[in-house]
Amino acid sequence: MKQFSLNKNLHQWQMKYAQHAKCTVSIFFGCGKNYTHMFLILFSFLFLSGCSSKEGLYIQDSNEAINSYCKLLHRIRLHNQASTELIIDLAHEYQTVSDSVFACINRDSINNRNYHAKSAYNVINDSIIIELERLIDSNSRNFKDYYHVLDKLSIRQLPEEVGSLVVSAHMFFHSMDSTTIHPVDKCHTIQIYENMLNSALSQGIRSKQDILHFLRSEDIAFRLFLVHLSSWGDMSLTNIKTQTEQQVKNIFESSSHQRPIMSKTEIVVLMTMRNNRRLLQNAATCVTDAHKLSFKDSNQATAYLWMLLQPWLSIDGFSYTLLSQQEKESLEKLAAEMPQAVSKLESGRFPIDLNELPSLLMKAYIDNL
Repeated sequence: MKQFSLNKNLHQWQMKYAQHAKCTVSIFFGCGKNYTHMFLILFSFLFLSGCSSKEGLYIQDSNEAINSYCKLLHRIRLHNQASTELIIDLAHEYQTVSDSVFACINRDSINNRNYHAKSAYNVINDSIIIELERLIDSNSRNFKDYYHVLDKLSIRQLPEEVGSLVVSAHMFFHSMDSTTIHPVDKCHTIQIYENMLNSALSQGIRSKQDILHFLRSEDIAFRLFLVHLSSWGDMSLTNIKTQTEQQVKNIFESSSHQRPIMSKTEIVVLMTMRNNRRLLQNAATCVTDAHKLSFKDSNQATAYLWMLLQPWLSIDGFSYTLLSQQEKESLEKLAAEMPQAVSKLESGRFPIDLNELPSLLMKAYIDNL
């Protein structure tokens, strides 16, 4: 049976190549470790609980549910190949029917009315995923195709209480764009970054304002850092990486205090947006550098290649939902720029054929609907 745990493999590649490319890459990723994962699981329950089921099917019993699922599988098998638009339509139908079928079967299983239905559901579900993957492979795909999958299949309606948080957080991060940075040399850039982190860690987190002040200060330091992105290969950034990880850990743990400074949901929204912003800023700098620099050093090209790909490996449906409209446009622009930028980094190394990556990402996304 073709069940490919792509997310696990992508994570293993990330860890391997982040280490291989040394500090230039590692400063951007891995901050938060299991804390982010833990809170994303928590947030997903809240997120899903607010999703409307009005678009779902009304199914009376498990037999009708299995019959509906079989009909969907049959309709998908009728296609020999598919455009990205058709795959999106079929995936959306799969998502809607699957939710309704699963809910019905789960209800009957609790009432002990049809204990065989769950096994039938799992078999049909695996077959549908295999067929969708077959259709994805029926044509070549690019990053614009994967962007459209993210854009069309990501959940659009947030629970009301989360939606208000997202609006406020967007305003907060958007306000950072009005802060002009004044580039300095590499040594002063490192000093500014380290002083900012030292100050944040020594002061601790005692209020919401401490978290917001850190995010503002870090954004300035990070943008200063990106000015010299191409020249960090000969300098150790371990101290910045370690201190950033500690501060992110402190922020997440602040929601677990006896008197939480911020709610878990608010912190997840803020920190996911922070990560999205950094990934897109970093990738935009990579594209600019790729067009003006000559990458003769394969290690530097590998580091750049990895940073250029990181938004596609890290921004999933959940993260995409929290992007601002401007950031969505930036990601779409990045998708269009990928082929030319990647061609400039041909001396870089990546564990799979990059022409296959958009298809693999589409499969991973649909497998996790």
